Amino acid sequence: MGNNVSKYEVIKRELLQKIESMEYKSNQVLPSESELCEKYQVSRITVRRAVDELVKENKLYKIKGKGCFVREHSVENLSRIHSFTEAIVHEGKKPGREQLYFSREKAGEEESKLLELAPEDEVYRLRCLYLADENVCCVNAAVLPAAMFPKLEAFNFNVCSLYDVLKSFYALNISRVKQNIIATMGDEEIQKTLGLKEAKPLLKIHATSYCLHENQEKPFEVYESYILTDILSYTVEKYNIM
Repeated sequence: MGNNVSKYEVIKRELLQKIESMEYKSNQVLPSESELCEKYQVSRITVRRAVDELVKENKLYKIKGKGCFVREHSVENLSRIHSFTEAIVHEGKKPGREQLYFSREKAGEEESKLLELAPEDEVYRLRCLYLADENVCCVNAAVLPAAMFPKLEAFNFNVCSLYDVLKSFYALNISRVKQNIIATMGDEEIQKTLGLKEAKPLLKIHATSYCLHENQEKPFEVYESYILTDILSYTVEKYNIM
């Protein structure tokens, strides 16, 4: 290591170079403290200082008990559609989910119009609770065309992220999301689902998601969410760069 540069600065620079060159990709876990100590032949305090500065500079984020991860690069931030699971991870919290309801049935009138379906077409209905550090933060009800996602019922959404499944198993190319966002207290049923003992302000999102299918943009999902903003903040960042 150079004589004019402190050890922690050398580590910080090398980690930053690997992040910016995308050798370390977005949401990838870094080597452990002990591995970095062994590689650079330094103490844990030195490694921790380098990592903590990159956390402060929003290059990395930590999840308790899991390690340190690379934040999404600024260009990638504009080119992704974030799931609720990703949003929770980005806040440095441990994500969790609970599947409340799953069915296959005919689409309703409004959903048929939004999803560009015929009245007799079938849809999947999926309702899940999302947790951040084991605290309920959101309930989301999604409706998807059954014809676009055959065998979706084979997945366990207690452990699987819906968007991870859509992108990895069905190779879905998400293009944009059109959202209507309002502040609300929610009705009694929503408050009960979120486990609220007293009414709290919520963020309600009603949205239609679009994908590129056979070189044409088409809707693939309608969803309605209620978010507890004292547990999970919500950032609007919804167009992909094509």
